[in-house]
Parts: sequence; structure tokens; C-alpha cells
Amino acid sequence: MRKFQFIGSCLIFGFQLSINAQYNFGLLRQSDDVSFLKKKEDKTTYDNFKYVSLGERTYLSFGGSNRFQYEYFDNQNFVNGDTDGWPLNRAMLHADFRFGNNWQVYAELASSTIFSKENLSPVDRDEFALSQAFVAFRSKGWFAHLGREALRYGSRRLVAPNEGPNVRRYFDGIRTGYSKTHFSLEALYYQPVAVVPYGFDNEALDGDEYLTGVYGTFENNKKTFGLDAYYLFQKQARGVYEAGISEEHRSSFGLRHFGNIGNFFFDNEGVFQWGAFGNGNIQAWTLSTKLNYIIPVGENRWDFELKAEIITGDDDPTDNELNAFNALYPRGAYFGRVAQFGPSNLIDIHPAVTYFMGNWFFNFDYVSFWRESTQDAVYGAGLNLAFPDVNDASFIGHQFGAVINWQVNTFFTLELESNYILPGDFLKESSLDNKLLHIVFTSELKF
Repeated sequence: MRKFQFIGSCLIFGFQLSINAQYNFGLLRQSDDVSFLKKKEDKTTYDNFKYVSLGERTYLSFGGSNRFQYEYFDNQNFVNGDTDGWPLNRAMLHADFRFGNNWQVYAELASSTIFSKENLSPVDRDEFALSQAFVAFRSKGWFAHLGREALRYGSRRLVAPNEGPNVRRYFDGIRTGYSKTHFSLEALYYQPVAVVPYGFDNEALDGDEYLTGVYGTFENNKKTFGLDAYYLFQKQARGVYEAGISEEHRSSFGLRHFGNIGNFFFDNEGVFQWGAFGNGNIQAWTLSTKLNYIIPVGENRWDFELKAEIITGDDDPTDNELNAFNALYPRGAYFGRVAQFGPSNLIDIHPAVTYFMGNWFFNFDYVSFWRESTQDAVYGAGLNLAFPDVNDASFIGHQFGAVINWQVNTFFTLELESNYILPGDFLKESSLDNKLLHIVFTSELKF
């Protein structure tokens, strides 16, 4: 009951905050810039909470968020009668200390809870955790970060904080490099933190799994054209595929081309992977494209989008080569919050249309899914082996989705999302022929 009273208080607080505030909250709150408050006169109580002056160029800022969701499934996993719903809540609090122009110390606590769900996944619950704690140094374009941090790179196809699920992903390690307005290059070494669902018990570094590599970005002066180039190496002690379970050493080389020509936006990416899986080798790849065209209508606008991907699966689970693509640490809810299918052994075509009207947007999308290889399984959003290879059918299914989102003000958002999946031949021949309905309501307060 106290949990829901806290949520209610947060919602009331969100409505009371000014819609005209200058605050701009990012996905990762360590990037928030509240330095404009230094020169602001007649600060409110909230302003003084966001900017605590400790000297001429030194300040402390506090903030956080609370995301409440109610999630409902009918025929979950396409099983008849598997119908249930449950509330989830994720609360975060952070302190951001800026010393001079060079130093940042950031700490964040998180609590992700879930109620009444019987079969929990690793991303459902983490009751109390130190989700981020790092020190950063910046000087004349050079930078270094050391500690625990949520990461995001490029399009978030390979490295992302896993925003969709209840529990975010974070890493322990170091990154360092050079960054200017139109160019950045950094080297990184991180180990993902293994989530244990209770209080302050997440596993420490052990070296069994890590990610290292370099990531570079170049943009032209007008930022209408950009190019990412990167090399990432992942080692994990237990890779799980249709072909088996073994230690995995995988290299990924990727190129991403993005930008816009007027109202036409594009984001194209290709990744090639190689390495070793057990006693065999790895050869896998993916190609993806995202195209958007925006049509202004007065103060509103239409956004027409087309996404498509080819992501390889294993050609033959009995040979000495693994062809299944590993998306490493991708963003959660890759194809909507329903998250039934993940980015491995997949071909998908994904058109969508969104209408933005003031503080509202309305989105409708459709996705068709096929197996890239009929000799491999269908994998879940967490790259788990979700639906084993039991037949030769290719088509997985049709997914229809709709989202209504209302950004009440700078601080508070309400959203309703629904997805409906019609099984294709692969699922039907796997005795999973029931239509799946998923609905999720979200309220989120950022402060």
C-alpha cells in the first residue's frame, strides 16, 4: 500500500510542476545539464533541489524518476488460457556532483519491483541496487569514465541500457577517448553486472563475461550526415543457441550511416561477426535500414517510417560453424513492449506511422517476421532460445501495434500501448496457434 501511495504522490507532484520549465531530461540522467540555473534569479524550491551551489564552478544536483506500469497478456507465449496481468514499478534516485569544468561524480540507486507475476524473468525484479556509480574527467576534448554505468552507443542495436524492461542493464568498467562537436573516438572495457533480484546483492566482477572495443562517430558541420565505425569484442562463458551451449568469443565490426536530406531521415547499419564458439568458429552478420519521412501539418506533423532487417541464424546446428547473430546487449522491447521476438535469426519488415499533435502522439505499426534460417530457433528479446526449431516453416507471424502517448508536461508522461500477434506457419506447426494480445499502461515521472 505504501508503494502505491508513493506513486500517487509522484503523479500529483508531476502535475504541479511547471510545463514551461527549461529542464530537459535525457534517457541517461548523467547527461542532464542544469547549469542554466546558476544565473537564474528567484529560484523555486525545486530549482534549489536541482542546483545546490557549492562554489563558483561547483554544484550538486539531485533527481530521479518513477515509472509505473500495468502489463496484461492474453495467451502469453501463444498458449491458450495463459492470461494474466501484473503491476511493475521502477524508482530511481541520483546525485550528480560537478566540480569545476572537468570532474563529475555520479551515483544512482534503483528499485525495480513487480507484483503477482508467477514466472519472473531476470529483467522483472531487482529490489534495491546501486545501478550507477562512476567518476568522469573531461579536459580539452579528452575524457575518461571509471565505475558502474549504463551505456548506449549509436542506434542502440548492440549496446543499450535495456530501457523497455523493468530492470535496466548496467556495466562495471572504464572508457576513455576524445570527443568534439563533430567527432568522437573512444575505447572501452566493461563487464555486465549480473542482476540478483533482492537488495544490494548483484554479482561483482568475475571476468567470465566482458565487452571491449573501440567506437568512433563522425558528423558533418550541419549534422545532416553521420558515420559510426566500431569494433567490439565480447567474451561470455555460456552462449546458448540451438546448436548448443559453450564458451563464446565473438568479434563484431560495424558501420552505421545516418542523417537527413530535408524531411527525409535515414539510419542504415551493417555488422559482420566472427570468432569461436566452443571448438567451432563463428560467421554471422546483419543488415538493417530505417527510413523516415516527415510531413508538417501546421504545428503538428506526420512521421512515416519503414524499418527492415536481415539477421542471420545458424545454417546447420550439426556443423562446426555458428551463423547465429549475437546482438550483444541490445535495447529492450526491440519490436514493441510485447517483446516476443529478439534480434537473431530473423527477417522483418516494419512500417509505421506516427501523428504528433501538441503534447500527444499516436503511433500505429505492423511487423512481419520470418526465420532467416529454417535450421535455427526463434530467439527472445533477451537473446534466449524462446521457440526451438521443430519444423521447416519460415514465417513466424504478423504483429499489429498501437501507442497513445501524452506528455503532460516536461516531467510527466502517460502512455498506453497494445500489440496483437497472429501466429504464422512456424508457430502453428509448433502447436502454438493462439493469437496473443498484450497491453501495457505506463506512467512516468522524471524530476
